[in-house]
Amino acid sequence: MATATTSAKPRTFFSLFWRRLRRHKMAMASLVVIVLLILMAIFAPWLAPYDPTAQPTGEDVGQYYFNPPSREHLLGTDDLGRDVLSRIIYGSRISLLVGFAVAFSSVILGTVMGTLAGYFSGRPLRFYLGPLRQEREGFYPWSFALWRVVSWFLYYGVLYLALSIAWALAADGIQAGSVGSYLGFGLTLALVLWAAWYGLWGQIRLDLDVAISRLIDFMLTIPTLPLLLVLSALLRDPGVKVGQWAQAVFGDAASVFIIIAILVLFGWLGTARLVRGNILSLREQDYATAAQALGATDARIMFRHLVPNTLAPLIVQATLQIGGAILVEAALSFLGFGIQPPVATWGNMLTNAQEYIFTAPWLALPPGFMIFITVLAFNYLGDGLRDALDPRSRL
Repeated sequence: MATATTSAKPRTFFSLFWRRLRRHKMAMASLVVIVLLILMAIFAPWLAPYDPTAQPTGEDVGQYYFNPPSREHLLGTDDLGRDVLSRIIYGSRISLLVGFAVAFSSVILGTVMGTLAGYFSGRPLRFYLGPLRQEREGFYPWSFALWRVVSWFLYYGVLYLALSIAWALAADGIQAGSVGSYLGFGLTLALVLWAAWYGLWGQIRLDLDVAISRLIDFMLTIPTLPLLLVLSALLRDPGVKVGQWAQAVFGDAASVFIIIAILVLFGWLGTARLVRGNILSLREQDYATAAQALGATDARIMFRHLVPNTLAPLIVQATLQIGGAILVEAALSFLGFGIQPPVATWGNMLTNAQEYIFTAPWLALPPGFMIFITVLAFNYLGDGLRDALDPRSRL
């Protein structure tokens, strides 16, 4: 008697990933919280009962200040009579915007830098080749003939700048009658002439892995928070060119752009180190060697074959970076160096609330709770994604 056989439905990577993620209860709960936060930010104009920046007017405005939670104001009012719930809802827009923008930009920049460092490790880039030097085998960034001409202009442009600075300094010293200026100018002129002669015959080879890795190591030694405070204060200064440009282009949102730019400046370092380590291993795999043997370009091998195989750790890194960016933005805004009023953020809502923590606790608890629950949700989601994307996991 024939027996019916049923073929099992093949499991795709996404189905296995989703099954693993669903078994991580905290990650699923965090995903629900994050979706609700995103919906709250999108529909803020319809969810907020009041204008977040509106202040009461009239003769009896004092009665609207420091109102505790009530039916009219579910989370009370602040020291200017503004509705706290409305400011919480609108503050989610800024926090999520900063988190997602910083994470996306940092992951893109870190992926590119880490891929270049890992793939070209041990393959020096021939950055400059003198006009009289013969071309030999080597790695060039793009069309060699065009790059060679561009590198000449870069090289001799730097020499011209150095000679101009030396001449200006020597002119000031000569007017003052300083003998040291003559000696300094003579030494600088000798070095520039030697560099010009070397530029005709010499070459400059640059290992991208060494250059990028040393840059990362240097930036990691910088104390981040003090530098963030200094850069934030400097770039918000209307006397600085960047601050003027940001104010002209973004208006009241200039502080948001500045905070995102500063956080991206230091946010790509961890991603770059992560990607570099993965690329160093993946480039030795058989499929990468086969693609190179078939004549695939370096760009195709990197971004078509290697980078897609690093997406799993990158996704986890991005979720964790969103929470970190939200926390840093809140800290900067709390210290008064972040996003400035009247733009409502959870961080700057805590700035004035610290003065009334015992007399009006409803000013500090809601924004503090929102920061806590948002960062915690992204961290738990990152933990769940890490387990779901790990093939060795037993979930």
